[in-house]
Amino acid sequence: MDAADADMSPVDHGRRGERADRGPWGVPRPLLWLRWVGWALSHRAFTRHHLLSYLRMARASARYPSLRFEGPCFIGPDVRFEVREGYARLVVGAYTHFGAHARVRAHEGTLRIGAKSVIGIRNTVNCWLDISIGDACLLGDDVYVCDFDHVTERLDVPIKDQGIVKSPVRIGDDVWIGTKVVVTRGTRIGDHSVVAASAVARGSYPEHSVVAGVPGRVVRTRA
Repeated sequence: MDAADADMSPVDHGRRGERADRGPWGVPRPLLWLRWVGWALSHRAFTRHHLLSYLRMARASARYPSLRFEGPCFIGPDVRFEVREGYARLVVGAYTHFGAHARVRAHEGTLRIGAKSVIGIRNTVNCWLDISIGDACLLGDDVYVCDFDHVTERLDVPIKDQGIVKSPVRIGDDVWIGTKVVVTRGTRIGDHSVVAASAVARGSYPEHSVVAGVPGRVVRTRA
């Protein structure tokens, strides 16, 4: 079992140099909401769809203090965020879109989703250590991303009781992940890469890779 499994220490939810009463850029949190309201008015982003999305943001933020939206986001129906207070934090970049029925869970560690990314319908992201999804990423429908595996070494103990092993996941900027892709623990996908539908991504892939298959392998480069 990885050493990470023994580390159950509470995490530090603040960024270096950031005060608890301030959001990104050092702006006081109440002023952030006013800034976002100004953005919505200037972009005419106040349709029923937008207003429902803002309401979902507000509800999620109120329920989970360790969930931080760095700007307006677009949240579809039945999207669920889960953050284990004292052990995990979830940071979401501005203008990111969450499709209906997505599940985003930060059990332990830090889960970060970049700005202007798309988390597709019925996506599941499970973080037990450290998951980073970059800016301007596209995750198709039914994608699963996790940073842990169950231990299966013993036959005399049920798998559910053997614990888990963890490794960080890094998805770079401008990455397109096709429908029904599984991203396993320890995976690193370089910037500007494409992962074909139904692939299982495991291991490291350099920038500009086109990945396909089970397990995923680089079939060509975009450069």
